[in-house]
Amino acid sequence: MAFAVEPEHDRGTLERYLRLHPELAEDLIDLSMELRLQRATADISAPVDEAWVEASLADFHAAAPARVAAQVADPFATISSGELVTLRRSLDVPSGVVQGFRSRAVDIASVPVGFLADMARGLRTGVDELSAFLAGPPRLTPGLSYKSDDAPSADGDKVTFEALLEQCRVPEDRRRQLLNLRD
Repeated sequence: MAFAVEPEHDRGTLERYLRLHPELAEDLIDLSMELRLQRATADISAPVDEAWVEASLADFHAAAPARVAAQVADPFATISSGELVTLRRSLDVPSGVVQGFRSRAVDIASVPVGFLADMARGLRTGVDELSAFLAGPPRLTPGLSYKSDDAPSADGDKVTFEALLEQCRVPEDRRRQLLNLRD
């Protein structure tokens, strides 16, 4: 610290500190090199460059709230439990599959377009809107209650559509049908 606050960081000052503190020789030499590099590059960043960086940063921060405000609509928010049962039956899948989509636990890239279109139709929304919703991070299913001392949290990893079907024990022939739904 004492070396860093010296008015001059020339060779003489460095040699004096090396004699006084030989156990810190490596650290003192590193600090000396760093201070020299700072002096050498001090004039490289012109005020014009700094103004440009500040203006760019201000533009970035101004655009950030607009992106955050554009929240994706939850297509499951207005669906009643009876309508979820109807959706499950129309898709011919167990309720666990629908819950996997509702909690955004499914990797959207692994879902066949045909199944996504059928689900969007059942939710009375568009495929793009449903895809945007599913692209978000996994979440806890709204409306469920938990008995726990600690607050539950959603697992950060998404599963493939095929893995979800296997976890929900969808029969293999129906799994093949669902995985081959293409438009």
